[in-house]
Amino acid sequence: MQKEITLNGTLIKYELVYKKVKNKNLRIRPDGSIYVSANKRVAEKTIEAFILSKSDFILRALEKYKNAQASEQKEYFDDSEIREIITTFCRKAYLYYEAFGIKYPQIKFRKMVSRWGSCHTQKGILTFNTALKYAPYECIEYVVLHEFTHFLVPNHSQKFYRELEKVCPDWKICRRRLKEINIR
Repeated sequence: MQKEITLNGTLIKYELVYKKVKNKNLRIRPDGSIYVSANKRVAEKTIEAFILSKSDFILRALEKYKNAQASEQKEYFDDSEIREIITTFCRKAYLYYEAFGIKYPQIKFRKMVSRWGSCHTQKGILTFNTALKYAPYECIEYVVLHEFTHFLVPNHSQKFYRELEKVCPDWKICRRRLKEINIR
């Protein structure tokens, strides 16, 4: 059900859903909508007090999402180019990883909301986010190398990052740059 509350002089609309949950939950979506879930035994006044206690967080998050939407992402490549670039990087990376007995993986592309790529080591599949078109060339190469490294070390341990550093010494810089890109 749609509700309203005033936070620091700003009228905020939110969606309240009663469900079988232990805690009161607050979600702020990238589109600026606010979602609150709580157990049906929780009084509405308690829920409002909970939202009021989170007012600074809510207003900061809404401002952040508003600014992210206002600033246009720079598209470095179009949809067909990004697939070709990633495929080319995969072929180049494979020359190094082939020496470890790794078979050339199946390469897939799809829109993802929280990751740049994924590696299914057992199935031999690498999947890349099509939003990499918003990333500079060297960051795309980093994502490809990162996912290929999972064939050697299937987790994010220190050993994984030591292996990644062998092929991508500036991986920390690339990772930092990718975090600045809004992929939602």
